[in-house]
Amino acid sequence: MSIESTGDLEGLREAGRVTREILDALVAHVDANVTTGDLDAVAAAIMARNGARSAPALVYGFPGTVLISINDEIVHGIPGRRRLQSGDLVSLDVTIEKDGYVADAARSVIVGEGSLVACELIGAAESALRSALRVARAGVRVNEIGRAVQSEVRRRGFTVVR
Repeated sequence: MSIESTGDLEGLREAGRVTREILDALVAHVDANVTTGDLDAVAAAIMARNGARSAPALVYGFPGTVLISINDEIVHGIPGRRRLQSGDLVSLDVTIEKDGYVADAARSVIVGEGSLVACELIGAAESALRSALRVARAGVRVNEIGRAVQSEVRRRGFTVVR
């Protein structure tokens, strides 16, 4: 979206703030024996309190509020009765709509102690984000940001798949 007014900027900031609040709460609730449905309920309560709605539910009829994937599930896991276990790698993907503005962000966390590979993967993702943020500026092409991310991911020993 193009930001054409201070109202657009404030609307996007507010949507981003709610998205971050949800992600922070989800990360705080990730623990062994918690279900993905429990986490979804946390997100739903925060959305309701802030007048926000689940964009995947609105647009695609997604049956949950947020998308939660565990371990080798790639993305877009449906919340439910599955219980988290120590060592699980959990992807929390939040996309909200608030007052016509949409924000989308995700985090991956490990339940308790994770495997070396899981820890390295999260470290590579965080480092890739920092690399992207160093490059991302007005006027910079998206593919330049992508090259910075790919370079960092490869430097960390992971394969970039297209």
